[in-house]
Amino acid sequence: MTKNDQHGFTLFEILIAMTIGVTLLGVLFSIYNLSNKSLAQGQAEAELTQTSRSLVERITRDVRETQNLASELPQTKNDPERAPLAELLMEDGHADALRYIRYYLNGTDLKREIRQYFFAEEPEILVPYNAEDEFGNPPQASVVENNLVGQYVNEILFYGQNPVYVELELEKGSAAHRTRTTLYGRNL
Repeated sequence: MTKNDQHGFTLFEILIAMTIGVTLLGVLFSIYNLSNKSLAQGQAEAELTQTSRSLVERITRDVRETQNLASELPQTKNDPERAPLAELLMEDGHADALRYIRYYLNGTDLKREIRQYFFAEEPEILVPYNAEDEFGNPPQASVVENNLVGQYVNEILFYGQNPVYVELELEKGSAAHRTRTTLYGRNL
């Protein structure tokens, strides 16, 4: 056998091929990781947008039907005397009985509570939230329902009388979503 009859790769050629292969695999892995992170970010943003939309729809239904806003909301967000409220109490316009709906934050959970007010002497008679007995005492509150409406709510602000302005800030991981809407009560 002569020297020219030998076929194969030299050690140097094999090392160059392996270096190129490992580099290509590293680039492909980086692209895969980047697309997974981008997908997760997009899904989180879509979830926050959907959650925000459903929260606004729920609050809108209640504000449209309410007869009375029990919370004294400032007219504007920048009122120097009163800051916007982080909770809203309103008369339930859907019920036959005198009930109140309260939206409030519990950590990052937005809750919807249904309350009734009464005096201890006559618990079967429901009274307005701001009523007083003959001694000037306020009524007691009874929670009828307390439901989770939405998660990831970082902040909620209510201001204005009619219209009522609602600002929501939702956050999940590195994704964030802000919503501001204007609600008009039919019966206010």
